[in-house]
Amino acid sequence: MFFKKLNCVFILNLDRSTIWLCQSILVLSLFNSCSDQEDFTEEVYNYETFKVNVFDQLTSWGIDTLAVTKASIGLDSYYYYPITTNSSGKGQEEGNILSIKYQISILGGDTIAFYNLGSEIFSFGQGMNALIPVGLDFAIGQSDIRVGEEYNYILPPALAYGDLDLGDFQSIIPKNSILNIQIKLVSLTALFDIPATQSLEINEYINDTALNDTSVWSGNDGFVYRSSSSRLVMKVLDSSFLVSPVEGNTISLSYVLYDLNDSSAVIDRRTVVDPFLFTLGVDEIMPGLDEAVRNMHLNEPTLILLTSDIAYQESAAVLPNYEGLRQALVSAQVIPAYAAAIEPFQILRFQASIEKID
Repeated sequence: MFFKKLNCVFILNLDRSTIWLCQSILVLSLFNSCSDQEDFTEEVYNYETFKVNVFDQLTSWGIDTLAVTKASIGLDSYYYYPITTNSSGKGQEEGNILSIKYQISILGGDTIAFYNLGSEIFSFGQGMNALIPVGLDFAIGQSDIRVGEEYNYILPPALAYGDLDLGDFQSIIPKNSILNIQIKLVSLTALFDIPATQSLEINEYINDTALNDTSVWSGNDGFVYRSSSSRLVMKVLDSSFLVSPVEGNTISLSYVLYDLNDSSAVIDRRTVVDPFLFTLGVDEIMPGLDEAVRNMHLNEPTLILLTSDIAYQESAAVLPNYEGLRQALVSAQVIPAYAAAIEPFQILRFQASIEKID
């Protein structure tokens, strides 16, 4: 069972403003985790030493240090340089949903993660305060990396994971580590294109699973409800129920939440004996689920498909993308619990039933 750390709100009990608040807390948590910034800079890590370490390492790699750019985020400096350039590639002014391949190492130490093999791609929203480490989010924007280009970013502890307690993951990312992050930008997508693209994915799912096939679903059980934009799609699995909820009702909802295309990947569930309780129509739940429940009936099993813009939107992206690290950040109250399970811009699939209407 997942809870958002702020006020211990259940995973589904998040509207758009709450998600934005979580992301603001996420950024502040990482920057404040190193205690007072001035104390961190002067007492814990010397930035002149940081510069010497960086350039010694770059020289040992044979990197032309004249190609290295020093940039700053607030009081904290970091370095980046191009590995491969592509001046004709799309720039970030054309889209802020980035799909990348990456490699991460401790500067001068072990490689701790890579995403460069095969067709594996990691996507996230840039400039949305939804990427960890937060320093990388700002650095990618400042470097203006283009599609087809590969850049290397060297982040000091204050812009990376600082002195956060990462639990069992601490042996992989020691406290106050300097991170060396290599990014290849594979593609860019505009945020406003996501709903239409995901609606097409939902249509593919409908076709692949024969949801519209009347030979499989008889009578009203074959009914598929679509919102006007097809961002919400519902499949009534048994239409023999008649009582509908109205705004202001307290709803008891059981459900199983899945990945769209993998029924074995259960993200979360609530049962008949332990349902999710909420008030309909008062912004307690994500907008897509609110609309879905308004079109359901008491005890009517229903399949619900939601595009990400009416669900958890950009969620939170963590690099390296390891479950253990995400869970450690939840324990440290850096990211809300739902972000450990919900990928950025993930389509949601519920099998749900209203168990009680009060």
